[in-house]
Amino acid sequence: MIKLVDKYIIKELIYPFFFGVIAFTSISAGVGVLPNLIAESTKYNLPVDAVVKLFFSRLPEIIVYTFPTSILLASLVAFNRLSSDSEVTAFKSSGVSFYRLIVPALVVGVVISMMTITFNEEIVPKANNYAELVLLKAKTTNKPALRQSIAIPEYEGGVLKRTIYANSLKGQTMNDVTVIENDEQGVSRVIYAREAMWQKSGGWIFLAGVMHNFSAQDKLKIITIAFTKEYINISYTPEDLLITKEKKEPKNMNYRELSAYISQRTKAGLDNKGLMIQLHQKASIPFACFIFTLLGAPMGVKPTRGSSTVGIGLSLLVVVMYYIMLATGQWLGTYGAIPPWLAAWIPNIVTGMIGSMLLIRVSR
Repeated sequence: MIKLVDKYIIKELIYPFFFGVIAFTSISAGVGVLPNLIAESTKYNLPVDAVVKLFFSRLPEIIVYTFPTSILLASLVAFNRLSSDSEVTAFKSSGVSFYRLIVPALVVGVVISMMTITFNEEIVPKANNYAELVLLKAKTTNKPALRQSIAIPEYEGGVLKRTIYANSLKGQTMNDVTVIENDEQGVSRVIYAREAMWQKSGGWIFLAGVMHNFSAQDKLKIITIAFTKEYINISYTPEDLLITKEKKEPKNMNYRELSAYISQRTKAGLDNKGLMIQLHQKASIPFACFIFTLLGAPMGVKPTRGSSTVGIGLSLLVVVMYYIMLATGQWLGTYGAIPPWLAAWIPNIVTGMIGSMLLIRVSR
């Protein structure tokens, strides 16, 4: 019977959750994305295909924020219906406590939290950078994209692998290129070339250059090799060089990239409180899916008419209060009044405490 109960509760949650994702994403896209998109398309005379690409590449960032709201709505609607039809009372009469009844909902909340973290780490940064690239290409239509003074670090496993310097990038070609490669002992190779041309198959062809190889045992021993043409396997494409990790906004970085960026700034003696808050928020905001499930289930138990309408209204109210606390915590954390981790997690702590108290009250 317990397994049937779990399936029943999960089924009650799934449909309103997906309804919430679609509804809240549509609202957010209409309010947040479309006005900016219309302004950009007018300003830069964007073609239709660029507008469509920009619209869909900006949706993932919005969808991440709709997941917590949607699971809150799903919990409110599902348990409101169960309560209104006296099914909660029937379950209790059969020996199934409300604590047990909420377990499958909390499991769904954990799963959606994990899904949100994955979505936020793997899809959102790539989608945001792709949107920037589409806009950049649209601005430079019929003329090669140009960038001056390139200085890009390339990391592997959190360790600096190489640094790429170039005087300029025009189209598919870098000019006056210097690449400094590192190993565990320090600098292992320095390459200079007048030009480096991108190959469609991957990597770059360096032309008219010189290569300095440093001995791993003795860095004072250098082997110098002049070359007219040399293939160098650099993972960055010309598009990557136009929008580099160095120029990424923190919101466009995943957890690993942002952590490495904070580490660099810390070594330079820069203040990182605001960035530390954003780093913790990459876990705290997705975890709100679980917290909102904990809050929404006992809130939905009180029978009300028009459960869907009331659920949407309550969801929006709770989410607004949540983000007010989030903004307040971020403000306090930025000024050093509270630690960065607390600034990011305080909305979850407060909301979780309220949800726990309501759960205890309803269970009694």
